[in-house]
This record gives sequence, C-alpha cells and structure tokens, in this order.
Amino acid sequence: MVKQMILTHSLKLLHGYGMKTGKKIIIRAILACLILSILIFLLDRIFVPKYITENPDGNVTAEFYAVETPIDAAYFGSSTVYNAIPPDYLWNEFGIASYTRANASQTLWQSFYLMKDTIRYNKPELITLDVSFVKYGEDFYEEPSNRKTIDGMRFSVDKLRCARESMWKEESLYSYIFPVLRFHSRWKELKVEDLRYAIRRPAVTYDGFIMEFNEYGENDEYAPPVDEDRDFPEKSVLYLEKIIALCNKEEIPLLLMKTPTYVTNWYPSYDRRLSELVSGIEGVDYINFDIYEEELGIDRQKDYVDGGSHLNIKGAEKFSKAFGAYITEIYGLEDHRNDERYSGYWDRQYERYEHDKKSGTDIL
Repeated sequence: MVKQMILTHSLKLLHGYGMKTGKKIIIRAILACLILSILIFLLDRIFVPKYITENPDGNVTAEFYAVETPIDAAYFGSSTVYNAIPPDYLWNEFGIASYTRANASQTLWQSFYLMKDTIRYNKPELITLDVSFVKYGEDFYEEPSNRKTIDGMRFSVDKLRCARESMWKEESLYSYIFPVLRFHSRWKELKVEDLRYAIRRPAVTYDGFIMEFNEYGENDEYAPPVDEDRDFPEKSVLYLEKIIALCNKEEIPLLLMKTPTYVTNWYPSYDRRLSELVSGIEGVDYINFDIYEEELGIDRQKDYVDGGSHLNIKGAEKFSKAFGAYITEIYGLEDHRNDERYSGYWDRQYERYEHDKKSGTDIL
C-alpha cells in the first residue's frame, strides 16, 4: 500500500514537471518566433531601398494607404500617368479626391491586382487605365519596376498573385513576402537615409504624382508610326478582360485612355483593336488623347521632359485641366471643395503641392 502511494505521488510529480516543461517549450517557441519576426521586419526596413532622394516613384504604391478620405477616382498605368495626372491639382480645380496608382512599366496584370487592392481599401467611383502597356505580354519583364510596384503593397493574396504573375522564373516568391531576401546584398550600399527612414518614410509623391520640371527644349519632328496590322499579346488581352469584369462586378465605370504621348510604337491598329474589344460593353469607354494635342495646348518642346513621352509639371497641368473637366462632366464626379470631410485633408495636400512646385520652378 505504501509503495503504491509513493508510486502514485511520483507519477503526479512527473506529470506536473512534464506539463511545466511543455509550457516552457511552447513559451520559448513563441518568443523565438516573435523575436525572429521583429528581426526580419527590421532587416526588411533597413535593407529595402527607401526611394526618397532617388527614384521617388518607388513610393507611389505604399503612399496610397495614407489617403484620409474616400476617393472619387483612381488612375492606373505606366510612368506616363504618374507624370501626367496630379490629384492635388485636380482637387483644387474640380474638387475631385483621387489617387494616381501608376508605376514605371506597370503591366496589365499589375494594374488588375492594384485595382483589386484599391477597391479593398478605398473603393473609387471611377477607374481609369492608360493602355500603353497593353502591347506587352508574357515576355515583358523589368525586375526593378516590379519591385517598385509590388513591394509597397500591403500583404494580401492579391499581392502574392501579382508577384507570381510578374516575376521571372529565376526569382523566388518568398523574396516578395520577405524583401530582405532580395536586398540583403545592399549592405555595402546602405546610406544614412536607410537607417533614418527605416520605420517611417516621409511622403515624396503628391498622391501618386511625380513632379518633373525640366523642359526638352529641342525641336524634333514627330513622324507618326506607319500603320501596321498588329494585335495585342494573349496575356494582356486576358487581363484587360479581367479588369473589365472586375469593374462591371463592382459597378465602377472604366475609362481606358491613351495619355498624350508621341512615340513611334503606338500603331493606329492598336486603337482599332481596343475599340473592337470594348465595343458595346456598358460602363467601358476608350479615348486616345493623342489626337487632341491642339485642343490641350501641349507643346512637345516645353511641356515634356523628353520630347513627347513624359509630361513635365506644366504639361501635366495643361492635360489635367482638360482631363478633369472631361471626367467630371462624363462621370458626374462630385465637387467636394466645400465638404469639410474632404477639404481638411485635400487642402493640406494642395498647399504642399503648390509649395514644392514653386520651389522646383524657382530652382530652375
């Protein structure tokens, strides 16, 4: 009897010891995971480029999440768009609350996933998409531009899908989840700003718009491309259809547009093909602003930084004056300038825009 009591007591002690040991192991594992997560977070913040003094377009994607009001419109496309549409100017002129979610070499699949991301966080009343990159398909790849577009997205399934559709076969999807895996070799290039802005970065875009001040200044003759019967790659057509379906599902009008650029690789057959693709689809329009150069009052020598592709600040405001009037009239966007829910935020944004515009102009 005594032996049995001793054995029972011993088993209870062992059981209690085992439970305590198990709890300690679990707690230690949780703490280890927490410390590892914090370490990865800090390393990401330090090693990923900050895009402050160089390549500020790398912050276009991330700064969208700081907008403090609902938005009326969101603009997607390549760098020609973030040099062409200043939301803060549109606010002052028309009372439109909007954001330019364009990126360098933004493909249609990236536009599609950014649209889904936009709708999730701040559903607009109008979506516009510049169609310049519809001519590029499966073989198009620019890793630096992909990084600027995708790394700034908040984590989601759509971010992963966007990365998977965009990355080259030699890249790892994990490097888009943990960018430090891609940028760890930057340790030799780290600057003071990499530490200074590791946790918090200042706003460097103007609600997605990038200011350019230089003028091309030369008097090149522009020869429109000779018409060739060209079609769009299958992948781009697929994602254009996905974009149309998404906008229809969300009941958001879609304006497909050609931002005014005078380049030699946009053929008239592209216009015809686009018109065919969207013909008869309710809620979808297409307009090529190239043909309205005279009405826009754009000067290729004075209003572009490169003679016909990327608008400078003067050209952007000329274009946006007409563009804002167009989308206000056609889509009935509301003027929020007298609405206190909007004006506090957007008036501050416009003041910053005007201050920096004047500073940049004075430097020149």
